[in-house]
Amino acid sequence: MVSAIILVSNATPDTILQFHDQLSNELPVLKGNWNFSFKIFRNNPYSIPPEKALELSQSDESKYLHTWSPSYLPGTGVALINKSSSCVFSQVIAEEAGNENVEFTIPDAHLHQGATTGLNDPFDYFVAQKLQSMWTQRQTVKGDGGEIYELENERVIIRTSNVFLHGVFKGLLIQIEIPSIATADPTVFDPVIQRYRIPHGRLCAEVLDPNLLDKYGDLCLQLAETLNF
Repeated sequence: MVSAIILVSNATPDTILQFHDQLSNELPVLKGNWNFSFKIFRNNPYSIPPEKALELSQSDESKYLHTWSPSYLPGTGVALINKSSSCVFSQVIAEEAGNENVEFTIPDAHLHQGATTGLNDPFDYFVAQKLQSMWTQRQTVKGDGGEIYELENERVIIRTSNVFLHGVFKGLLIQIEIPSIATADPTVFDPVIQRYRIPHGRLCAEVLDPNLLDKYGDLCLQLAETLNF
């Protein structure tokens, strides 16, 4: 699967309404609403590795941790470290999920053998509360009022959301997913943008590794590049 994020920063109510009308005219399968939380952490400059404690009073480099929690992945958070590596954290236990369609869970065997963090709190909350000596939260970006459209027999998925920073509207976010393509090529989105008359905005289709696509890690990277206010 390949994905791209577009942020229409100059979106108006008319722009948003027209785009939703355009998608509705294509007779999509509506998959409901969604929202997300996107948090940006920066390394604590005074957190010095022991081997450098005698040389430095504060760190000489900046590192960033981004966390993304979309509502369509319940109990799950995606973490991106310094825009180079990613991981997915779930707080849902497999035996408690039952027959629910949950993509990520903690396997029962891991739980029984203690091979899990055992966290009941979301990962971003854990970072903010327990790792304050390492990471300092800088921003929280919220996505609200989102809609999910499946088009062309699930060959194209478009998610929209209104983006807010500290309660201030920052634009319309459009998330495009093409499940059938596994090549990191930004031009594959051109036909989709033209066909569905997607408003012009800042587009990011970067990936962590072109040779090994990471569905959620790549999305988190694209959000980190796009929601850089």
